[in-house]
Amino acid sequence: MQSAQHPHSQFRTAATELDIEIAPGAAADVTLPVRFTEAPGVVVENPFLIVRLHERGEWRALARVRVTAGARGEPMAGESVVVTTQKVGTA
Repeated sequence: MQSAQHPHSQFRTAATELDIEIAPGAAADVTLPVRFTEAPGVVVENPFLIVRLHERGEWRALARVRVTAGARGEPMAGESVVVTTQKVGTA
């Protein structure tokens, strides 16, 4: 894993360089600081995580999820996540 970021204006992390090796079939946790300043109950549609990977070329994985501000304004992820991948440099 080369980098990760949350580019949404209401759920944001700047691009963060990573140097994490993930073996085939394995998983990895990544912790990123997120700027989220919404009032309790506010729903943010389509914030997403972009992860750049290198495996026989450059790849980008996007994970979209709905985020709701909890009782203290903390971000709470919805239950549904949509993941897409794209080889960098292709349409």
